Amino acid sequence: MDRIIDFIERHKFGILITLAIHVLVFVYFQMATYQQAVVYDPWDFQGENVEKPDDIQITPEQIQTPQEQQLLQPEKVSSFVKNENDQRKESFNQQTDYTSFENAAPAGLPAGTAGGQGNPEEVANNYEKEAKDRIFTKRENALTDKGGKREDPKQSNDSNDDTKSEQTASNEAVAGATMVSYRLDDRHPLNHNDWYVRNPGYTCGNVNGIVKVLIVVGSSGEVENAKTLQNQSVNATACMLEKAEQYALKSRFNFSSSAPKKQEGIITYRFVFR
Repeated sequence: MDRIIDFIERHKFGILITLAIHVLVFVYFQMATYQQAVVYDPWDFQGENVEKPDDIQITPEQIQTPQEQQLLQPEKVSSFVKNENDQRKESFNQQTDYTSFENAAPAGLPAGTAGGQGNPEEVANNYEKEAKDRIFTKRENALTDKGGKREDPKQSNDSNDDTKSEQTASNEAVAGATMVSYRLDDRHPLNHNDWYVRNPGYTCGNVNGIVKVLIVVGSSGEVENAKTLQNQSVNATACMLEKAEQYALKSRFNFSSSAPKKQEGIITYRFVFR
């Protein structure tokens, strides 16, 4: 230890000079390698670097699907029931009480007799068939009421089925969009009354939508099964899908001994808020 101290004491001036030289060299190299800062001109927003305004405008047509555009259009929708298999001439006459069927007799006359005119034997046969249809339907109603499957008329807003009378068939079919339409070959609503193809079109608030329902109808005219076709429906909410199935199951068609025991058909419901 004494040797080290003695060495430093004898060479202290040399050590100090060496340190000073190293500091000067370090400072020199720092100054020599220092780069001068580059000063950039401020961005002139009026110059050529100004971005061009975006002249591309997105219209509602570019956002909405064709189906949504159709729903948003102020299309007139009537509350009539339309038979998609109807071959009659269509009319926009607002003074006509359109029906989904044709050749039904006026109230009080046998259905399908064109006002009671024609071959008397044919008239009698049609009347007998219609009478059997009604008796069979009433029996079915009584059986289902006992089984508790149908709603109690006293607890429902719907009138008793037996009180619904026939409609007089119109000579023309309704034109344009309707809230209810159906496709069921060679069948018509029960008792020739479109009321039996039930209409839920105002039950789901302020939304437009279209729901298609696949139905299975027995020979008695009862809708035995109903399933919504979501891939064929448009803008359908959960409420619409639920109501469509419920009202399809409430719908009733005529008895037909010649119809398949499980006849498939389609009911299309158009929900509107306008």
